[in-house]
Amino acid sequence: MARRWTRREDAVLARLYRDGLAVRDIAEQLGRSENAVNGRRRHLEIPARRAPMAWSEREDAVLAAAARAGVPAWVVAQRLGRPVGQVRWRRRALGVGSSAARRYAPQDDAAIRVAFGERGDVDELARRLGRSPGALRLRAVTLGLRRPARRLRWTAGEDAALRDGYDNGLSCAVIARELPGRTPPAVAARARKLGLATHGRRWTPADDQRLRQLAGDRRVEELARLLGRTPDALRQRARKLGLVLRESDASAQGGRPWTAAEDDLLRLHAALNPAVLAGLLRRSDRAVTIRLSKLGLRAGRQRSPHHPAPRLGDLTPGERVLLERELEPGNPRRLLTLARRLGIPRPLLAARMPRATMQR
Repeated sequence: MARRWTRREDAVLARLYRDGLAVRDIAEQLGRSENAVNGRRRHLEIPARRAPMAWSEREDAVLAAAARAGVPAWVVAQRLGRPVGQVRWRRRALGVGSSAARRYAPQDDAAIRVAFGERGDVDELARRLGRSPGALRLRAVTLGLRRPARRLRWTAGEDAALRDGYDNGLSCAVIARELPGRTPPAVAARARKLGLATHGRRWTPADDQRLRQLAGDRRVEELARLLGRTPDALRQRARKLGLVLRESDASAQGGRPWTAAEDDLLRLHAALNPAVLAGLLRRSDRAVTIRLSKLGLRAGRQRSPHHPAPRLGDLTPGERVLLERELEPGNPRRLLTLARRLGIPRPLLAARMPRATMQR
């Protein structure tokens, strides 16, 4: 039975689709198929990003002939150079599509058993049977020939290790190495669920206004702590807004030779965010980034590890985004679920909600 769409998933779909993210990537984030995403978008009446090409008489004739011959939609889509969803929609509009899925003959099931039992060429069998490899894998699951690995739930211990890694400014790759069976993308996705993610957050008008107010009074490192962003992110945004940021005193000093002890500390903690290392060494984050590259500890265009976002007596920016994204007004159970996920008592979270919303 198909899994029901939640209001949170609808909101994520609408936001990502309007942001221009590919349907394939949206489907991967939501754990659904591309057809399901396209169908839900139409159900929510979200306008398409571009007008579909008109169907020619020749294409309609090809669709009708392919339907009579039993050619799968994915094969027709490849030949016409159109998405498979458009092909299925056009067949239904012309009344030439099959109302029921093509059944598997006993000989088809026998060939599937041989292919999956002996680890044969599934792609070749799909071409021979006129089906997609994905359809054969689904049929193999129905026949009990394969059992896809179930996604393991995150344990409390893994969540604690993930929180510690983010608090220490470690990258997703480093955190994943400490969690067997977890990949860097899985770590990033879980951090987003826990309200830890601060990387790549959108700049809102409120964020821009706060940066304008604080830019002239505080140095870039202090701004980074207050806004929960990296110094480089602040510099890039300041350039777009036409602002000038105050650099640290360490940046003005310049030219101070690096000692062997400092290099040893960099080698020992190379996974930390350069801004964190800069605070330990009383140098600028740019100087630390350059030194890491010279020591071969950092690729030239490598993404910075996470910048720790202190609470400062309130929610972190990632937690505020999580509440706005997943909180359902008038649903006390949802509030309780989010309080447990964030590790914050429910009454305290409820008291912080209005403030978090105003600051966002």
